[in-house]
Amino acid sequence: MPEVQGNALTTAARTPAEGGSPDFAAGMWARMALSPAPREAPAEPVEAPGLRLALSLLEEGVLTGGTGRGPGAKAVPSAGAVYPYGFAVITAERGAPALFRIDGDRRSCARLATGPRIPKALAASGLEAPADGGAVIITLTRPWLSMRKYGDRGYLYTQIDAGHAVGNLLLASAGRGAEALLSLRFPREPLSGLLEASGNYREVHSAVLVPAAAAGELRGSWTVHDESDRSLAAPTWQSWLEAACWESLSARPDRPAPPRLPGAPAPLAGLRTGLPLSGGTDGLGAPDGWPALLAARSSSKAFAPGTVPAAAIRQAVAALTTPVGTDLPASSPLAATLVVRSAAEPEYNGVHPLTRHGKQSAGTPSAEEVAQACMRQRPLAEAAAALLLHAPRTALGGPRRRPDDGAGNLRELAFRCGALGQLLYLGAARSGTGVTGVGGFDSALWRSLAGLPQTEEILYVLLLGRPDESGAKLDRLSTAHAQNER
Repeated sequence: MPEVQGNALTTAARTPAEGGSPDFAAGMWARMALSPAPREAPAEPVEAPGLRLALSLLEEGVLTGGTGRGPGAKAVPSAGAVYPYGFAVITAERGAPALFRIDGDRRSCARLATGPRIPKALAASGLEAPADGGAVIITLTRPWLSMRKYGDRGYLYTQIDAGHAVGNLLLASAGRGAEALLSLRFPREPLSGLLEASGNYREVHSAVLVPAAAAGELRGSWTVHDESDRSLAAPTWQSWLEAACWESLSARPDRPAPPRLPGAPAPLAGLRTGLPLSGGTDGLGAPDGWPALLAARSSSKAFAPGTVPAAAIRQAVAALTTPVGTDLPASSPLAATLVVRSAAEPEYNGVHPLTRHGKQSAGTPSAEEVAQACMRQRPLAEAAAALLLHAPRTALGGPRRRPDDGAGNLRELAFRCGALGQLLYLGAARSGTGVTGVGGFDSALWRSLAGLPQTEEILYVLLLGRPDESGAKLDRLSTAHAQNER
């Protein structure tokens, strides 16, 4: 374990088990002390068109979601309001490629590198350098931020949260009339090295290639600070706790990279046709209406008793058919099942398999069963419907059955969950229905309530109902109530 001095990690490792410092108080203070803040280079205006484009999309799709939100509100949800990810941008600046690290909280950009090594890293990752005015937005996950609250399950939440964010970036770009493309299937080592990511306990999650046609107005006071001379870079704040968390992930076995596929807009889940509540095929409707939906998205704190019209549920579910541009295969082991318990028309209550053939059932869970299945989050008990996203246990590990079946790729499965969840949020905004995602749930009980086989693993649950804004969202509290913590 590295020695910690003022939250800086050194290589002279001595743990308490090896004796530690004889003066515990002095050693403890050294661990709690902070290093001086590094000097910041003079602020520059954001001039590069591609950087302005990327920042405007991040503002709309992740950071604020529009001007009508309250202070600190985000365009996407996150388990426990943690938001365990950040962003970097590659674009042209003054005719040369440049790499920027984005600080969304401070609204600042650090120029990390310029020159030919940037397109070389992109090419080694199988990605194209952006054309004039375009940009590559790289999402970097920081699993510790979620895992320090939720333990190992926080890694799943990190991946789902990132899916919400990058899925929304794709929708924000399409809403401007320009199709961005998400790449998940590429070698990450070249970009990770360029960004010094793994040394700072970040993972390269994905890359969104945004065309110049998606340009929009950049609001807010963004600045650029030059940090391209890495020999002058100050040590990054690091914690032995985060190092321990990162080490717990390092035992993941290397798996052969899935084959690269040409990117194209397509639905992330193929809903069956002819079902009462499978929704239509218009997705979220015309893309020019999507910016308003991104601004209107909200998470329900609680659900009030009462019914929801089946037409509203159908319209919310129809959003899952919205095409988004990715390099993923059309088929996926991920499936969706809808459990309806309080439709205004009772004949629609029951279990509806949306993506696979399964047994439809008229059984409906009680409010008490919903609360129990959501780790006793009683404000959620009166939800009118639940969307379960699940996959066979064999899809989460073990050898692949075919080279392109995606088995064992948690990143891809979790991305689909997060992006589909974001679509349901927007579909609910379109239909006037309350919605919230639930990460902490009793998987065995939900399987029983939905009639799913024991071989299915539920990855994500989203609830629809009549919103009750007087409630309290327990998962935003410091205690992980959603994980049944006491």
